[in-house]
Amino acid sequence: MNQSTAKIILGSIFLFHIGITAHSFYLMFTDFDGFTIEHAHPFALLLFTLCWLGLFLKKRIFGLMYFSLVLLELMMKMFFGRYLFGEVFGRVLFPADILFVFVILILYKHIFGERSAREKPAI
Repeated sequence: MNQSTAKIILGSIFLFHIGITAHSFYLMFTDFDGFTIEHAHPFALLLFTLCWLGLFLKKRIFGLMYFSLVLLELMMKMFFGRYLFGEVFGRVLFPADILFVFVILILYKHIFGERSAREKPAI
C-alpha cells in the first residue's frame, strides 16, 4: 500500500462524514417542533467531520482528537446510555467510528509518514 491508496481511503471516509453530516443537518429541521437535545446530534457529527478533515490533511493532533471523541462517545454510551443525553451523544457514529479508528491505526505510517533519523533526538 502506498501514499495514494491511503489518501483515497481517507478521502472516501471523509466524503462519508460529509454526507452523513449534511443528511443529519437536513433532518434536523424536517420535523421541527422546537429545539431539543436531539438537535445537538448534527453538531457532534460536524465535530467528527472536522477532525477527519484534519486527518485528511495529515495533522497528528486531529488523529488524537478523533480518538478522544470516540472514547468520549463510548463512555457516554456506557455510563449514560439509558438517558436521553447518553442516547444523543452515545450514538453519534457508533459502529462506524470504531472501524475508522482501526483504519487510522492500520494506515498510521502511511498517513503521517515515518520520522527520519535526523528528527529523532540523539541519546
